[in-house]
Amino acid sequence: MKCKRYLLKGVGLLSMALMLVGCGSVVKENAAGVNQATQSRVETKNTVQEGATDLKNKKILIAYFSHTNHTREFAEEIQKNVGGNLFALEPADTYPISHDAVVAQAKNEVNSGYMPKLKQDVDTSPYDVIFIGTPIWWYTFAPPVRTFLTSHDLSEKVIIPFSTHQGSGLSGIDGKISELQPKAKIMKGHAVWDNQAKSKSAEIKEWLTGLKL
Repeated sequence: MKCKRYLLKGVGLLSMALMLVGCGSVVKENAAGVNQATQSRVETKNTVQEGATDLKNKKILIAYFSHTNHTREFAEEIQKNVGGNLFALEPADTYPISHDAVVAQAKNEVNSGYMPKLKQDVDTSPYDVIFIGTPIWWYTFAPPVRTFLTSHDLSEKVIIPFSTHQGSGLSGIDGKISELQPKAKIMKGHAVWDNQAKSKSAEIKEWLTGLKL
């Protein structure tokens, strides 16, 4: 009977220890989330897949605006292959969730050339290559991307556009970027359908591998 009682007591202590370890992990994850929310939005990844050889040893920034996280997923696929830092272009006044509302607001902003204020900025001077990602809104890049492009001198840097869309592809944003940054080198961009970035990882890797700087 004593052995059985000790065994039960030991099992109870082990269960309690496991519960505490689990709680500690949750606390750490929550704390990390708070730090990411309050500090810089630049996210660095050191481990990458075998990717574009021409991008090796380059300092890379992947700046993107994403309203529904689809463009973010595309940005993460790029980072997975070439490394670099992710930077989210977040407007100070967030866009509405409602599809109809954001479509109407986007149309007004695009037509007027409006440039929303961003929550945070990033120092682009250390980077050699800057990927710029956007959903296609009314056949062009989203207004936060215009803000970014007009706020920085990207002369002599390599700019590579990418987009998510619902049938309009890149919509000529490479040419529009060139108008705003005439002294930058604009490379061949790539577009994927709205929510298909993760399923198009092989296609994205092939595009990146084919880039010749």
